[in-house]
Amino acid sequence: MMRAMPELNLVEKVIALEAVPLFENLGPEQLTEIAGIAHELQLAPRKPLLEDSQPADALYIILDGSVELSRAGESLYTARQNEVLGAWALFEEDDPMRVSAHTLEDTRLLRVGRDDFYDLLADNSGITSAIFSTLVKRFRKLVES
Repeated sequence: MMRAMPELNLVEKVIALEAVPLFENLGPEQLTEIAGIAHELQLAPRKPLLEDSQPADALYIILDGSVELSRAGESLYTARQNEVLGAWALFEEDDPMRVSAHTLEDTRLLRVGRDDFYDLLADNSGITSAIFSTLVKRFRKLVES
């Protein structure tokens, strides 16, 4: 059984969000806005996080622990502290995941839900333009490679 750890405060959530490449162009105030909609989860070992037949509806940041990604029962990768899962779920609504993910040990995560994220973007054009800029730069890098 996972022992309860104190919830992260807003500053600790901002620090965790700084590790997310999608948010690299955001300033502290904008990260604070996202931290306000980020919810902490604590999962025991072998708990599902993403199902390959279900659309993902959130981005997850691993705070502590590890999550195994697999396809058709075959292990693909083990994600650990400060890694991000499901970033594209914030933009793709109904596409099922092509991988499953489950915890390997007691794991703490931050969850940023898509609906809350969309509401935040609608109210904050600075966050929208910074994220759009990051996506365009990444796309350009892929195309020019």
